[in-house]
Amino acid sequence: MAASYWDSHCSRNLVSKEQLECSHAEDRLLGLTREHIQQLNVYFCASIAELAKQLKLRQRVAATAMIYFRRAYLCNNFCRLDPRLVYVACLYLACKAEESLLAAKHLVVHAKNLRPKWTYDVKDLLDMEMVLLEDLDFNLIVFSPYRELARLLSDAGVEQACAQRAWGALNDSYRSDVNLLYPPHIVALGCLCLAAGSCGVDLTAWLQRLNVDLGQVAAVVAELTALYPQNSAGMGADECHRLLDLVGTRWDSSASGSGERRR
Repeated sequence: MAASYWDSHCSRNLVSKEQLECSHAEDRLLGLTREHIQQLNVYFCASIAELAKQLKLRQRVAATAMIYFRRAYLCNNFCRLDPRLVYVACLYLACKAEESLLAAKHLVVHAKNLRPKWTYDVKDLLDMEMVLLEDLDFNLIVFSPYRELARLLSDAGVEQACAQRAWGALNDSYRSDVNLLYPPHIVALGCLCLAAGSCGVDLTAWLQRLNVDLGQVAAVVAELTALYPQNSAGMGADECHRLLDLVGTRWDSSASGSGERRR
């Protein structure tokens, strides 16, 4: 993006850990644990990446869709807004925002091929697109850490093996909370430091020249380090459907008297 991150309203999209802790309140009341919610977030971000790969979309498009997905659920709950439709709608919206236009009908066909039990149609997808636009406050610009990481890799002069690990860590970072909590340059630097540590590269002297909050960088490294053992097994599709059907049924029962409907 040509605009400055700090001069834009995008910097105000960062949230605090306290805000993240308060999200999914209704889901937790209906029986989901924080671990369930984290695993479901990881599952659907992985589904976005898988669907984007099937469609031969750029990684940037998938990354933007994952940010939309996570932002959407800062103010929503799985029990009210079915993530099995939302993740596809997020990818559809990201295609438009990142100028990789894709027909809704084509996306629906691929979504059904990827998940044969996917029951939605084009109208459902387009309706959810409108819901997401409102929930995202029509703010579709996402400043990605990819450009920042390319700049940092060039400046640090690390070898190819370390650079590849840093790119891998950045791709994995979208399955964590770091892109909601920290600005892009901090996330990119954290990924580089994580890769350097695993490759035995000492960046101490180089880091001392940078005007950054190293405490935030260390927090990114810690969160990404914790991500791998937590999600090594991952949640399967059957368990995902079981949990979502459970909270959906419980919410429908509790809301039946109010006339509210699940979207």
